[in-house]
Amino acid sequence: MTTHPSAGARDWGGRLPRNETLALDDEQRAAVDRIRSGTARWAEESGFAATDDEGGLIGPFNAFVLRPRPGAAFNRWVATDRQESSLPATVREVVILTVGAAWGAAYELYAHTAVARSVGLAENAVQALLDGTAAQVLTGDELVVHRFVDELVRTHRVSDGTYAAAEAALGRDGMLDTVHLTGMYLSVSALLNAFEIPAPEIPPAP
Repeated sequence: MTTHPSAGARDWGGRLPRNETLALDDEQRAAVDRIRSGTARWAEESGFAATDDEGGLIGPFNAFVLRPRPGAAFNRWVATDRQESSLPATVREVVILTVGAAWGAAYELYAHTAVARSVGLAENAVQALLDGTAAQVLTGDELVVHRFVDELVRTHRVSDGTYAAAEAALGRDGMLDTVHLTGMYLSVSALLNAFEIPAPEIPPAP
């Protein structure tokens, strides 16, 4: 069961105002309803909280309400990727946690630790991605994609050897899906870090 953080425990908006404190327009109210009925439910099923214990949106979801059209477009991108990606679910979570770890994006790591566990990524792999030892623990396609994404995010390029290994493992579609997913969560990381958006503590392994 998902644990929701206390509304009064900290300022969950970071540098942004909480949407609950504002007079929202019609588009913003519609965004709240859309997130509560869609993304927040998926979050619950995946084991992380998108709301505090009073129902207020936390993480990037508060920001998506403040700018509802870009937020809705971004969430359509996420939904399309989740439905259409050629990558296995565990490999997708390796990509996301690799990006989140490189950026130190607290809410991204909090949320996708839960998602990774829910889709069956091994706990030692999850912990290694969080503590920076993934290259010593991951194997197979998970190791190949981690090396590719980590190199791309940290150096802004990919060596020929790293690229060739990833292409052999993932194929052309998998490579494109990996780069799209990397970009998606670089955007999330930038939003979280620019606005100092906090996250609940990552729960211990079940």
